Amino acid sequence: MSIFGEGRIEQAIREAVEAMGQSAPERVVLQKIPFSGMWGWGSPVCFQLASAERKAGAEARVDQRAQQLAEQVCARLQERGDFHRVEAVKGYVNVFFEIGGVASQLLGRIRDEERDYGRGDAISECVMIEYSQPNTHKAFHVGHLRNACLGHALANLLDFAGFETLTANYPGDIGLHVMKCLWCYLKFHEGLEPEENRGRWLGQIYAEADARLREADAYRDQVAAFLVRATRKSSEESLPDELRNALSGRLFEAVESGLRGEDEELRKDLLTLARRAWSGAPLDCNEFAHRGLGDWLWKVWVAWEEELSQLQAQFRVDSTPGRALQELVREYRELGMHEDRWYYSREIRELFSRWEERDPQLVRLWEETRQWSLDDFNRIYRELGIDFQVWFFEHEVEESGKEIVEELVRAGVATDLRPNGPVLVHIDRQLGLEEPEYRTLIILRSDGTSLYSTKDLALAKTKFEKYHVDRSIYVVDAGQSLYFQQIFKVLELWGFPQAKKCFHLAYEIVRLPGGKMSSREGSVVFYDDFHQEALRRARESVDSKRSEEQFSDLPELDQQKRQEVAQAVAMGAMKYGMLSVDNNKPILFDFEKALSFEGQTAPYIQYAHARACRILEKAGEEGLPEPDYSGLEVETAEINLFEVLADFPNQVQRAAREYKPLFVAVYLYQLAKSFSDFYRDCPVLRAPDEVRAARLALVAAVRQVLANGLRLLGIPAPEYM
Repeated sequence: MSIFGEGRIEQAIREAVEAMGQSAPERVVLQKIPFSGMWGWGSPVCFQLASAERKAGAEARVDQRAQQLAEQVCARLQERGDFHRVEAVKGYVNVFFEIGGVASQLLGRIRDEERDYGRGDAISECVMIEYSQPNTHKAFHVGHLRNACLGHALANLLDFAGFETLTANYPGDIGLHVMKCLWCYLKFHEGLEPEENRGRWLGQIYAEADARLREADAYRDQVAAFLVRATRKSSEESLPDELRNALSGRLFEAVESGLRGEDEELRKDLLTLARRAWSGAPLDCNEFAHRGLGDWLWKVWVAWEEELSQLQAQFRVDSTPGRALQELVREYRELGMHEDRWYYSREIRELFSRWEERDPQLVRLWEETRQWSLDDFNRIYRELGIDFQVWFFEHEVEESGKEIVEELVRAGVATDLRPNGPVLVHIDRQLGLEEPEYRTLIILRSDGTSLYSTKDLALAKTKFEKYHVDRSIYVVDAGQSLYFQQIFKVLELWGFPQAKKCFHLAYEIVRLPGGKMSSREGSVVFYDDFHQEALRRARESVDSKRSEEQFSDLPELDQQKRQEVAQAVAMGAMKYGMLSVDNNKPILFDFEKALSFEGQTAPYIQYAHARACRILEKAGEEGLPEPDYSGLEVETAEINLFEVLADFPNQVQRAAREYKPLFVAVYLYQLAKSFSDFYRDCPVLRAPDEVRAARLALVAAVRQVLANGLRLLGIPAPEYM
């Protein structure tokens, strides 16, 4: 039963209504009385009764009848003598507590339960929270930080709310991004790795690889565009016939020669490209590169070196055709002969083939570089205070995922279109839906290679069968929302009852003033840089605050202690900045705001905890009396603070039920603010002895609840600031 005794109030109202000859509603709604300095609950139950009478044919107005019924209910409640005060106000039944007694009960409970205050009763359900999931061979950045903070806080909350919890990490350690990184390492950086921070260095190598590949793709398209422009010169009336014929013939001849003796697919590609070229459509050579068109284009490009030289010899430089040729030659020379750049994509495909064949040398390199990333991730997790109970890796579920695809085909859940198409699940058709909702999910490519879906199905099966998970929560960015709906529905069609309790906890991106971050483009803010900047600013902020006159009574701290405080403030600012914004909204992270000691920030909440510690330290915590507010006059600020303290268990359950650590983040700010109001209005150390003892107990309760709430969010609760 809550410290407020809501259950007792609900039962008393129900009995009063039935004693009046009325049928009590199935649920008696209770609402907190929303006025400062009042501690109690109101119920609109009489509006429910009056509305029911009106529907049955009664003529009285609902509001007037509700007030009459409320007065009758209050009279019966008053006769019981269980409550401090009851009143009927505008149709509401308001019940007030005897503040002193309930306050003493609340403080005693917090003091007895300490770290367990707010903990829920055990729930016989195992929940796995899968979060973080960084890709190896990429650097850990601020976007990963939001995921890690959200998943860690949610796991803490679910555990505290009573669930049996398992935390899991699922790093992506195979795939195209890994091959890109290894290709760039082998081609440009082998043997040049640094002594430390090799994981971050790999992330930079990956970004470089992607930049080089984009540059190579652009070069290929520029070459193709040049060839098309040269050929189109043949349409210019100002050129002599012999030059127009020469220009138009070159590419046509190259196309014709390319068609001879080539396979059917390449002939189709060549004709497609030619049609696009002369129609003026945009070109993308990379679209056809996997079937040899790139090799053919390069041969044409090299051949033009001789072709242009021969044409230049035919026309004078100062003639109209000669000047046109000079412009073409200039463009040609500027683009140059970058054969190595031309074949980057092919080299990566060849590296992928070596991986598919499990080339021992490449596998050893993958294992070594993968460990560099994992070492870096584990260092960051230690700094964040995160520890995973289960580690899954993408490479571990690749083959089992392919076996599951075959099982789904045999079960009639999936449709197999190989070799002319992929294996897919027509989800809407399988569910009997007439309107498109979940659409179609491809679970294996036509060539038999796996997809994310292949591996996610295998991962889910492992969760359910090996770890006996009843509920699975996936903390993944919002861009994957439809995909996870599809995965859950396929699991349901497959026959897993847990599929109905799978949940995608989506979150939006993190932006800094510079804009969106991308590992692929190298435009990321690395976690390490972000952390160091937060630490530097936190140290400056702490030193600055401690020099202000209002903080002159703080004990002196040596440099090591100050650095520890700065670390706690920096970590708090980073984490609270990720948790105090609804996960469905983007974050624009602002250092100045996050590190402020005012407003809804971690330093403001942490300072409230440190202030409570300081008050108790001055009072001498040893021998604190039992809390007893009975018979004491209680100030409005105290009543409001009691109410916030009593609400902590409700907020924990609400946050766990709705998968929103945000609720606890907001609650802690409200508690810190209520404590600040109390400290301003209610003397503690200078109060009379009996009041002083009770208020010290209240300060101790605030300190405990702040510490409990910050711990759930993974944020330090420093004793000094």
